[in-house]
This record gives sequence, C-alpha cells and structure tokens, in this order.
Amino acid sequence: MVTQNNKQLITLCSTICRSENQISAAIDDELVLMSVEKGNYYGLDAIGTDIWQRLEGPVMVADLCTALGKDYVADAETIRRDVLALLERLMAEGLIEIKS
Repeated sequence: MVTQNNKQLITLCSTICRSENQISAAIDDELVLMSVEKGNYYGLDAIGTDIWQRLEGPVMVADLCTALGKDYVADAETIRRDVLALLERLMAEGLIEIKS
C-alpha cells in the first residue's frame, strides 16, 4: 500500500471498487452520485459514467486504463493521468475505496 501523509494513494497497481456508502442514479445523459456520509451530490459525464460502471466489482487501475484505451481514442499516458485524477477525487469524497 502506498501512502503519503498517512493517506492511501491510488496507483496503477491498486485494486479499487465502489464504496458501500454511496448511491447513484442515471439522470438524462449523466450519472449522479451521492455520498451517504457527506450528503453531497456529484455528477459524472459519459466517460465518467463508463468508468463508474466498470467499478461495479473490484478492478485493478492498470486493467481499467487498458480497457478504456481500447474504447477511447487517447494515448495511454493521458488515460492514466485522467483516470487517476478522477479516482483520487472519488476516493476523497468516499465514493470508492482501495481493496487490500
């Protein structure tokens, strides 16, 4: 497990999944998530929704990035950077967690 300032960091080797402390619903063309603990709502666009759907079960971040690279036109580094940024935000809000 990689940590910084006693905080778990998501890496390509991390296995992540949705937190049990969230609910989600599709509204029009986006997905709305709610953190049960914080009571905050978050909206995901089409690509964010695709990533969220792929987190239904535990998945290794590297495998997630590889799968997205097959479905979207972007270089691997851009996909890794954008996916890690989204996952860090989702984890900070308690919507996903790292499985050990």
